[in-house]
Amino acid sequence: MILPDLRKDLQNRRLTQLGVLLFAVGVAITIAEMFLTRIALDAAIYRRGVVAYLHDAPLYSNYIQVGDVSLPFIYPPFGALFLSPLGFFPISDSAAGYTIVILTSLLLLICTYILIRQLFSDYPPRSIALMTAGTWAVGLALEPIRLNNHFGQINVILMALVVLDILPRKRTLPQGWLIGIAAAIKISPLAMLLFFLLKKDLRPIITAGISGIIATILATIFRPNIAKEYFSVLSNIGLGGEIGVDPTYTSNSSLKAVVMRWFPSRSYLESAEGTAILNTVWVILVLLTIALGAWLILQLLRRGWDTEAWLTNAVIMLLISPISWSHHWVWLALLLPVSLIRICRTPAHSRPLALVTTLWFVLCLTVPPKWWFGDGIDVFTLPWYATILVSDYVWLAIAWLIALWWLVRHEPTTISKERSVAN
Repeated sequence: MILPDLRKDLQNRRLTQLGVLLFAVGVAITIAEMFLTRIALDAAIYRRGVVAYLHDAPLYSNYIQVGDVSLPFIYPPFGALFLSPLGFFPISDSAAGYTIVILTSLLLLICTYILIRQLFSDYPPRSIALMTAGTWAVGLALEPIRLNNHFGQINVILMALVVLDILPRKRTLPQGWLIGIAAAIKISPLAMLLFFLLKKDLRPIITAGISGIIATILATIFRPNIAKEYFSVLSNIGLGGEIGVDPTYTSNSSLKAVVMRWFPSRSYLESAEGTAILNTVWVILVLLTIALGAWLILQLLRRGWDTEAWLTNAVIMLLISPISWSHHWVWLALLLPVSLIRICRTPAHSRPLALVTTLWFVLCLTVPPKWWFGDGIDVFTLPWYATILVSDYVWLAIAWLIALWWLVRHEPTTISKERSVAN
């Protein structure tokens, strides 16, 4: 009896050591990301915009200069209020970037832990901690997270608000309020309410609407002049080049960007005829994506695959958004590990999903095709094969959705399983 106990104790110690090592790797990546970039551009924009907001100075009428780059503050008034801690203290642009990187890493760790704990609820805490540490460390190394940290972006913060609202946990406030807060910062998280709509759970949708409205009202009361400036000057920001960056830029991984890159020239794209064609094709693609994506989410829900369902919703959100920069795809830090778990749990018919997931992992851990031809290139001069390759995440997302459909179509629904057991 002593020998098996010793072996078990040794195994537990090794698992603990491995978990500590993986956690240390995650911490090391976080520290490295903090110091690899001297000034995180977007974090600097946030900080300087927040300072203007707190002093009730014009926020949306002028671009903010950081080094050689001028960009607008693009978030609604509540976004400025939410980020206001960056302006409370006399910190540098670099310190603002460090703060966001640390918060990003911490929130990704929290989301990963809650997700792993849900997916492996019958596993001991030691195993959950080990899987959390490994998943977190790998997630931090993915290209969207690296870029998010490089710019000092808040995409992981927004993702965390949504994920913490969706995942089962003890709640003091009703489900949906965090999504409402996220939507008051940036409108796109509202798309995640499709998950609740298809579940026929209207309470989170109503709660999200109420919390988003309350947040917007609070920001308006705090700085009415800036709210008026936003709604009169920049209420349509993000629909084109007014965001300060060319929407055809290869980092934009959305359906609209894919269509834009196939136009013969920029002048034709920006002409009245080109704009009409672009918007028509884009709207058709958006409607098709929502319809087919909603159908897939329903199939997943009928099989009890709720995690895959809301991750599918996230993919739909990213595809239909006019602008989905590569660093907006931080959802891959959760999507790819969940895909691997699903492949292991449902090995039959999972080969397509395994191929897509593996390819996506490899590209995210190295250099995705969007960067193979240079940064800031003229996409209208690219050869046809390069035009395809620079839209990498869009094609991979579509392939992932198809592979997930192929897997789920071979799985019986929960109702079918119950009938089988009854018989």
